[in-house]
Amino acid sequence: ATYSASSVDKTVEFNATEQVTNRTSETVEIVLKSCIADGTLITLADGTQKPVEELTGDELLLVWNLETGSFDIAPIAVNFAEAFNDYEIIHLHFSDGTDVKIIDEHAFWDFDLNRYAFINKDNAQEYLGHWFQKQTTDADGNLAWIKVELIDVDIKHEYTRAWTPITYEHLSFYANGMLSMTGEIGGIVNTFEVSPETMKIDQNAFLSDIAEYGLFTYEEFTEIIEVPEIMFDAFQAKYFKVAIGKGQITVEELVSLIMQYGEWLGIEQYANINQAMERSFVKN
Repeated sequence: ATYSASSVDKTVEFNATEQVTNRTSETVEIVLKSCIADGTLITLADGTQKPVEELTGDELLLVWNLETGSFDIAPIAVNFAEAFNDYEIIHLHFSDGTDVKIIDEHAFWDFDLNRYAFINKDNAQEYLGHWFQKQTTDADGNLAWIKVELIDVDIKHEYTRAWTPITYEHLSFYANGMLSMTGEIGGIVNTFEVSPETMKIDQNAFLSDIAEYGLFTYEEFTEIIEVPEIMFDAFQAKYFKVAIGKGQITVEELVSLIMQYGEWLGIEQYANINQAMERSFVKN
């Protein structure tokens, strides 16, 4: 089917029944807590917004495509939920009046650093004065973005739920209009050099990285840890070999991260973590 998100037209071939998980509306006991709070508005493919707790998992979300340097749309790969609890909220306030409540850690596109900045209670103050991407619309109603400054941070406790949406291939989504993604995955993002003028991956640097470090095939990756192929595709795990080669994440950290997500993603086996690990990361 062809979907339209204002100025974005794209054919998406994705069967919702094949999503990594359909546990969107469930509350489960989990380890990771890098999330956004109830009431956070998520931008859908058509530009409308829906509270994160009302997502069914069948929606297409608005994302930013770093490969094309443009808005794009993507299915929800997963949307994990934690039960109601008393959470420590990191309340971020931006110069245009936008605010976002995050829990533990969350990433936003930082123009000062030209990458996703993973913000938590320990470093939030360091990002004051930085400029971040905010989705908006122009006078003709077309998708556009502006830069907004982080001007204040306050920490408080709130009885709420914690949600972790992740989109297929892109991982990102718009939370209260802010380009963002879940925390605790810093080792597998910000892998490639991005042009600050276009917010697009630099093609020459990209090809150079691929030539130096190579890409995982699915078969090669399963020698390290067995995951469903749709999960491999959803997280663009082929690029993890570059992240490893650049020293962003170790094999052990990668396996640990996957196993942390395993309960949510329905992975039942974590096999073959052996010498194949080292062989798989030999540079081409």
